[in-house]
This record gives sequence, C-alpha cells and structure tokens, in this order.
Amino acid sequence: MDVTRISTPIRRAWESITEPRHLKVFYFGVYALTLAIGLVTLAQPPQSIEGPLGPILAALWAGMLTAGGLGGALAVLPGWWWAERLSVLLAMGGTYIYAGIAVYLHVTGPPGSQRLTQALTIILATTVFWLRLLLTRRWDYEPRRR
Repeated sequence: MDVTRISTPIRRAWESITEPRHLKVFYFGVYALTLAIGLVTLAQPPQSIEGPLGPILAALWAGMLTAGGLGGALAVLPGWWWAERLSVLLAMGGTYIYAGIAVYLHVTGPPGSQRLTQALTIILATTVFWLRLLLTRRWDYEPRRR
C-alpha cells in the first residue's frame, strides 16, 4: 500500500491553505465551534434565559452566533477577510448579547444568585475574535505570499 498516494489529497488540501496554515485551521475550528453553539442554542435555548427574556432574544443571539460561525468558517481558509470580519462582528454581537443577558439575570435574580462568572467567561471567549479582527484589519483580502 502506497502511503504517499493516500496522503496526496490531504497534502494538497493542506498546501492549498496559505501561510500561516496552523492559525487558519485553528480559526476554522473556532468558527466551527461557534456555529455549533449557535445551532445547539437555536434548537434548544437555555431555559434560564429563554424563560425570563423570551424566545425572540434567545433566537437573536443564537442566530448571530450561527451566522458568524458559518461565515467565518467559509471565509477563513480562502482569505476573504472582509467576509471574515463581518462574521466575527456577528459572532461577537451574539456573544455580547449573551453576556448582557447573564449580567441582567445577575442583577435581577434572587438574592444569592451569581452570574458574573458566567458573564465574564463569555466575554473572555470573545478575545479570540478581537485577535482575529486585529490580524485582518488592513486589507479586504489576504495578501498572498509566494
């Protein structure tokens, strides 16, 4: 069995991604995870959030995460930075709405309820998106390196 023939399509796919490949594959994974979070939340929103605030708000932030994750996953490998930035902004918007909901539930919750850890963890998760915005801020398309 010739191992080089098996790995050739995988190698070609890997080499079709411009450098730095490892970062693009990492961000593809981040976007895929964001998409999965959005889809899971659309299918079954957390009752602690949907109950007090209604299904429309839950669907809004879940939809933003879904759109941001899908758009980012489609845009990161070919280097369509304008589309990736838009996707990042959608994902961040959905994430910040979720964080705002956690803060709201903390403030309006019964004595002893604590949601600040949840809100701050959600905000921490957006740092990966901020980094991507910084890395893609100069051009609409990735400059190709030879």
